[in-house]
Formats: sequence, C-alpha cells, structure tokens
Amino acid sequence: MPLFFIIAIGAGAFTLGATTVDVTSDVSAQRRDRALKTEQVQPQQVQYQTMADCQAAAAQQGLPATACQPRS
Repeated sequence: MPLFFIIAIGAGAFTLGATTVDVTSDVSAQRRDRALKTEQVQPQQVQYQTMADCQAAAAQQGLPATACQPRS
C-alpha cells in the first residue's frame, strides 16, 4: 500500500508540474514585447522658399540633397 501512495503522489506531482504556468516567463515576455514596440514618427514637412534653402537644411542634418522634393 505505501508504494501505491508514493507512485500516486509522484504521478500527481508530475501532472501538476506539467499544467502550472510559469508566471515569471510570462511577465518577462510582456516586458520584452513592450520594449520591442517602436514608436512611429511622422516626418515633419517644412516648406522652404527655395530649393537652395531646402538643400542647405538637408546638408545641416546630414541628409543628401535628394531629400528635397520640388513642389508640385
């Protein structure tokens, strides 16, 4: 009879261990997901008087002159 109880307790512990939720991994997964979300930034459209003004501003920001688009 004691052997049966030992086997039953072991089987119950195995089953319980297989069905429990690891709360620490769930919390860390939520933190990781939150950290990986990026903030979407809309580009700021500034109206320049001339194309030369736009190209000068682009050069100051380290952008190529092709970043300037002519008005349509």
